[in-house]
Amino acid sequence: MRPQLRLVLALVTALVVSSPRPAAAVINLTDDIELEGFLKLQNILRTPKFDDAEFIMQRNTAQLESKYYFLRESEAFHRFSTGRLEEATLTVIGRGIYDSVYDARDSLSEPSGALEFKVREAFVDLLLPPFTLRLGRQQVVWGETDNFRALDVINPLNLAWHWAREAWEDIRIPLWMARGIYDIGKIGPFEEAFVEGVWIPADFRRNKIDTHPRRPWGFYGAGLEETANSVVIGNQLFNLNQDIRDRKPSRKLSSGQGGARFKAVLGDVDLSLNYFYGFSADPGFKVRSAEVVGNTLNVAIDMVNPRSHVAGITANYSEERFTQSVFRLETTFTTGVPVAVEPDADQDQYDKVERTVVMLGMDRPTWIRWLNPSRTFFISTQFFWRRYLEHDGSFRGIPSVVPAEIDGIRVPGRYETINDDKIDRDEFVATLAASTSYGPAGRWQPQFVVAFDPRSTGGYNLLSLDYLWTNHVVFRAEQHIYWRMNGGDPGPWTLGDIWGPTDQSRHETVFSVIFQF
Repeated sequence: MRPQLRLVLALVTALVVSSPRPAAAVINLTDDIELEGFLKLQNILRTPKFDDAEFIMQRNTAQLESKYYFLRESEAFHRFSTGRLEEATLTVIGRGIYDSVYDARDSLSEPSGALEFKVREAFVDLLLPPFTLRLGRQQVVWGETDNFRALDVINPLNLAWHWAREAWEDIRIPLWMARGIYDIGKIGPFEEAFVEGVWIPADFRRNKIDTHPRRPWGFYGAGLEETANSVVIGNQLFNLNQDIRDRKPSRKLSSGQGGARFKAVLGDVDLSLNYFYGFSADPGFKVRSAEVVGNTLNVAIDMVNPRSHVAGITANYSEERFTQSVFRLETTFTTGVPVAVEPDADQDQYDKVERTVVMLGMDRPTWIRWLNPSRTFFISTQFFWRRYLEHDGSFRGIPSVVPAEIDGIRVPGRYETINDDKIDRDEFVATLAASTSYGPAGRWQPQFVVAFDPRSTGGYNLLSLDYLWTNHVVFRAEQHIYWRMNGGDPGPWTLGDIWGPTDQSRHETVFSVIFQF
């Protein structure tokens, strides 16, 4: 099937790129049915230290969104009166993916996401003024942050697709839920006010992280691309046998999640109050028992997702007189954050803590005439501060896989896990992004992004350039650069080279063709 699929995708792409006729932004099949979507061919080369190149992605993605207006102006299917129910639509978003690199390179272990055909979102919108209801599989986005999450925790992320380097709308995992909005309008000093409620009755998903060392984005921590198979106790080598039991929440109403927010404009400030009661999308690992039998250490581990409360505030303020900038604020308080604890004979190497996040951001269109005399740059900067309120020196972060040693001598083929990565009480990261456009109609669109963690001295850069060949065909080139200074650790934000030490850097060069309609 795959050779035929590859041929079909190649033919479709050739037709799309060579076609001089632009397509409509939205295709109207009938007065009641709309279609839109995109085709994307993405190729990635990993370029360690820029000395070599390794082909790690050739992903072909087709996404189609259809919307059916089956109820308009209080009339369903052009026949039935629905009274106060004014409008209803059905939206279905399907996505197909084929990554041929796993067929081209036998050395890579194929993930389940290499071939995917699924209905990604499917929901019904009902308009009963002043109330709006959305039912079905969907995404809900709260917050003011870009590329880092504080309040945007309702939908988990698929980090096995390409870590967090894709558009978040493409890597969020949609959930079956109900979302309602009640439009208040003006109430007291607040204007444009509304209340939003979200209820997820039984659909719990974790953040998806691939841990296979032979996959391009397999997260195995720092150190070697190996799986731990041993443990050293008292200078004696034992085999390691781990039994990991999945204790994720069951699909019952008692495992439901839900939240609400109030959003309004107060004077010149657009603000919101937010609360969500759910489960941590990041799992914790509880060691339930550890027993030596012969030459093997048997360890029983429970993988759990604790209950979590997330409360937060967002605000943005447009200051037009002096700075011509938009200032953004987002702050959250979260309970039930799972952390690993330094091994100790009297505990299970697991704890739950409380954590706060504060984000301050500023956005501004800015003239830099010596770089672009005809158009402004859009500059956006953010500063994040994350603090563990119940910090303990025994908290641990990213583990490492290292060669097992006896009396300082490596044992061939034997590896163990160590975790000496201490979690800091306070963690910081700063980001800066700049974008502009050049040429007739702004067809050339460059972007620059930098993120830096001052505590771990780890950083990330993105250089990208889009060329809008037509209104609907885009050619894109990107360079992702990962770096760490002074051999430091990758840090809690995983900005640096978390797939290997600095001398095995994994910079990525990306080429994409996108057809959108």
